Amino acid sequence: MRYFTYFLALLCVCPVLAYGQEDAAPQINADAFLAQKSFTVWPDDRVSGGQVPVAQCQAVRLAPDWYITAAHCVYDFCGENRACVIQFDLAQSPDPLFAQARVHSDSSRRNVFIYPGYNPNQNRSSSFDVALIRFAPGKDDYLFMDVSKDQEITRAEFEKKLPFYPETQAQWNAPAPRLLTFDAAVSARISPPIAVPRAQNGHISWLYNAGGQAFFISELQHCVSTAFGVKQGNSGGGVYTAQGDLVGIVSMSIQNKNGDISFANADGKQRITLQNADSYFVFTGFSSSVLAFVRRYIPRVSFVGAVPHSAELTNEKFKRIISVLDAATQAP
Repeated sequence: MRYFTYFLALLCVCPVLAYGQEDAAPQINADAFLAQKSFTVWPDDRVSGGQVPVAQCQAVRLAPDWYITAAHCVYDFCGENRACVIQFDLAQSPDPLFAQARVHSDSSRRNVFIYPGYNPNQNRSSSFDVALIRFAPGKDDYLFMDVSKDQEITRAEFEKKLPFYPETQAQWNAPAPRLLTFDAAVSARISPPIAVPRAQNGHISWLYNAGGQAFFISELQHCVSTAFGVKQGNSGGGVYTAQGDLVGIVSMSIQNKNGDISFANADGKQRITLQNADSYFVFTGFSSSVLAFVRRYIPRVSFVGAVPHSAELTNEKFKRIISVLDAATQAP
């Protein structure tokens, strides 16, 4: 059975698909989160001893054949046209059906596109931490399972069973979210709450900053928020509004007591430094340059200006915005 050894641990545990946390407020459109999938990426060539380095991240489907993720999730494996494999968990729920697919990328069949300004040594904490994955698996790269029978099935058999399993069907057919874009020249306050979902083994949970503050900062060309629990494993996933629009892509969180962090531009030159960086959440927003990168490959992607839908313009500069975030972090 194809891939069975690798999948055994995943298939033995199939937790309940959870649409949220125990705290019911605020009202979140969790159906939008079904467009988010977990994936594992590794180099296409095997290293000695059978040990294969892997990274596990999240990605959001923007079109039937395109996903968006963080550049740092795929650069070490797929950057500079290196050969890599990306394995998506497409559908996995309490239902007995399971679907997975692999995408291969190399210099002759390029399916991973990293923002051209991204530099892994300089731009992790910047507006450039974004990449696109063309979802182009071949027929033999899919795996469909009927877990109840511990049996691999064909795609036709899988799709024939789908109407009887609405949760799996919802994951399989989840529509792409709309992108909220920002004017690169003006900072904006994002209306809370924002939510960060995580898909894992068929379970979808999320975190939100209902009482926190979040901004698109023009000097940085990306977004900064008060911290609210985002951690490793959320990278590359979506940052959504409560209504389900996509505000950005998870890049990093900062947990560095009384430390600082520098932000660099595309040339690697320091733009600005965050002093006393205790606790922040940083994510790539859809500035004009990021949107242009996305639309180059996905011309029909759905987008709308964040202002006035989910953000308001602010004349505040970087230092003033950071002081507001500091105050929100320290509030009881």
